[in-house]
Amino acid sequence: MSKSLTFRIANISISIEGEVVESDLNIPSAYRLFVANGKVDIRLRLHREEPDIPFQEKVFACPPVWTLFRHNGISIIKLFATRPDLKRTLVLQPGIERADLYFANGSDRFLDPFHGPTMELLLVNYLARGRGVIIHGCAVDLDGRGLLFVGESGAGKSTLARMWDQEKGVEVLSDDRTIVRKQEDEYWMYGTPWHGEAQYGSPRALRLERIFFLRHGPDHSIKQITGIEAVSKFLTCSFPPYWNPQAMEFTMELFSDLTAHIPCEQLTFKPERSIVNLIEKTINQSPSGNLV
Repeated sequence: MSKSLTFRIANISISIEGEVVESDLNIPSAYRLFVANGKVDIRLRLHREEPDIPFQEKVFACPPVWTLFRHNGISIIKLFATRPDLKRTLVLQPGIERADLYFANGSDRFLDPFHGPTMELLLVNYLARGRGVIIHGCAVDLDGRGLLFVGESGAGKSTLARMWDQEKGVEVLSDDRTIVRKQEDEYWMYGTPWHGEAQYGSPRALRLERIFFLRHGPDHSIKQITGIEAVSKFLTCSFPPYWNPQAMEFTMELFSDLTAHIPCEQLTFKPERSIVNLIEKTINQSPSGNLV
């Protein structure tokens, strides 16, 4: 009998169904806090076979990990195509309320839906349909205030996460991947299981109040940025759906609206704990975003 297991990430519930036995499923530790019950938004069914899909049009590639194809409105993402031990195909139906994950024929491995970017690609495509975006960012709860530190790999997100974790009244929701969604005219940030080196990942959500774009430098400084400069920084530190024009239009509108409503700063810093004190001082002195 087929069983299911449900996870909730950024208030989106994903039910993994098919050849899954809950007691045998090797759930990565990063996902365990996200196990949930209730209404299901996406049903992901696992299969021990290759998908029966005819001609496919190649749309986008992110070598060597995944390539996106399309057929009659269906999206087909082939992952690890050159690795027989890891090869899998993610098939997304229009609207993405249903998805299928196919493993290679004859595979006697356990069906592992968590390996690689499979779950992340599922959420990237689901969010891009007017629901939100995944950001390279460290999300911090500072006494109930939502701070998002945005940066590419190596920008210092995990370093800051470790510093903040030593402060009283602070919780780190994520140190690498944060989901941002607009809910009832307010922007919210959500922790995810896709952590970085510091391995922080919480299922909590918090209203977003301040955005800092990270950059290493010889000294600490904070400078306000607005408009196209802030939007451009988000584009380089997120997962834009370049393969879908309508989804890209939504993403650009979201970034424009987000940077117009949430104060954005360029945070240049060196890896010293004094940067935490400077950030707190700046926020306390300019709660509305007017920097001192």
